[in-house]
Amino acid sequence: MRRKSQNLPNRIPWILAAIAGAIIFAAFSVWGGSPAETRAGLFWLQASLFFLVICAFVLALWHLFIRPLAPNLRQPAAVPLTSRARGTIALILASGGVAIFVGGVWDELWHRSYGIPFGEDLFWRPHLLMYFGFATAIVTGSWALLYLNRHLRGNFQQRFRANSLVGLLILNAAFLLYALPADPFWHWIFGEDITAWSVPHLILLASFILTQLLALVFQVSTLSRQKWRVIFNLRPGDSLALLILASILLLWLQLMLIDWDATLAGIRLEWLGLYRPEWLLAANLLACVTFTGVIGTRLLRCAGAATAAGLLALAIRYGLIQLFEADMLQYVAWIAALLPLLAIDIWSFYCGVIGMRSPEWRGTALVLIAAMALNAPVIRRLYQLEGGDNLAYGLAVIVTGIGMSWLSHRLADAMLRRVLVEADDLAESRALPAKLSLGMAGGFAAFILLFIATASPPV
Repeated sequence: MRRKSQNLPNRIPWILAAIAGAIIFAAFSVWGGSPAETRAGLFWLQASLFFLVICAFVLALWHLFIRPLAPNLRQPAAVPLTSRARGTIALILASGGVAIFVGGVWDELWHRSYGIPFGEDLFWRPHLLMYFGFATAIVTGSWALLYLNRHLRGNFQQRFRANSLVGLLILNAAFLLYALPADPFWHWIFGEDITAWSVPHLILLASFILTQLLALVFQVSTLSRQKWRVIFNLRPGDSLALLILASILLLWLQLMLIDWDATLAGIRLEWLGLYRPEWLLAANLLACVTFTGVIGTRLLRCAGAATAAGLLALAIRYGLIQLFEADMLQYVAWIAALLPLLAIDIWSFYCGVIGMRSPEWRGTALVLIAAMALNAPVIRRLYQLEGGDNLAYGLAVIVTGIGMSWLSHRLADAMLRRVLVEADDLAESRALPAKLSLGMAGGFAAFILLFIATASPPV
C-alpha cells in the first residue's frame, strides 16, 4: 500500500496526459467534421471504436513493457541487435518516411487539381507511393516478430523487454495493419472527408510519427555517444537523423496546417462551418515544433539540430513544390516554424554547451512561449490573418508549450535510455559503409523520381 501511495505523484502527470489526449482526440474529431447527412450517433460510435482500439494498443504497450513481471519470472537480460542491423532498419524506415511525405505532397496536389474522387484515388500513384512507405514499417515489423520468436527467450513480456525496439517494431506494424484499412472503411461509411483531419488520417499520422521515432532511435544507436556540441560538429551519420526529423516536420505540419494553407490558395472554408481560429494554428505549429526540436536536440546532443532539421524540411518542401510545379501549395508553415526551433537550439546551447547540463523542460517551455509571442506577427503576416485574439493565442501557446515540453522531454529521455542499452563504442565502425548507404539512398531517390515522372494524371 505504501509503495502505491509513493508512486501516485509520479503517475499524476501521466494520468493528466492521458486525459488531455482523450480530450484532444474528441476535439479533432469534431474539427475534422462529418458529412451533413451523417447521423451524429453513428459518427461518434465509429470514432469511439477507433479510440477504444487505440486504448487497447496502449494497454498492450503497458502490459508488455511496463507492467511488473510475475514473482516467478526474472527480468530478462538485454539482447541488442548488431550495429549493422540497426543501421539497416533505420535506413529502411527513413526511406519509407521519405516516400510517405513525398506522396503526401503529391496527393494534396492531385486532390486539389482533380477533385476528390473517392474510390478512384485508392490506387493512384501518390497513394501507391505512400503505401510503399507504410509497407516498410510492416515488413520490418514482420521481421521483428520472426526475430523475437527465434532468438529471444521467455514469455512475451520477457521477450519484448529483452529488446524493446524489436517489440515496438512489432506493435507499430500491428497498429498499421489496423490503421491502413481504417481509412477506406471510414470513407465507406461516411463518404468523402470534409477536411484532412478525419480520424483515420490522424491515426495514420500518429503511426507515421512513431515509425520515424523508431528509425531515429535505431540510427542514433549506431553513433558513438558524445558531449553536447554545436551544429558545425555534426558527423556524417547524423545526416540521416536530420532527414528523419525533417520528415516528421514535413508530414505533421502539412496535415495539421493544411486548412490554413488552403485559404492562401483561395479555398475558403467558412461555408463548411469549420472552426479554424488563429490560436489553433499556433497550437498545432508549436506542438509539432516542440516535439521534433526537443527530441532532435536531446538525442543528437547538438545545439542547432532543431533549426537544421527545420531548414532541411523547408528546403525539401520548396523543392517538391518546384518539382511538381505546384504553385497552389504553400511552404509558409515551415518558415513560421523556424523561430521556435531556433529558440530550442539557443536554450540547448546555453544549457548543454555552456552549462554542461541537459536542458530541463520548464526552461524549454519558457523560451518557446517567448518565441511564439515574438512569432505572432510573423504568423499573422504569412497567413494574412487580421484581428487575432491575443488572449486566446497566448493561452493556447502557454498550455501547448508547457504540455508538449514536458511530454517531449520525458519521451526523449526514454529514447536515450534505450540508445544507451543498444549502443557501444565500436558501433560506428560496424555500421553500414557510408558508400553503401549513400548508394542505397541515391537509388531510392532515383526510383521516386522515375515513379513520379512516369505517372499519368487521373483525367
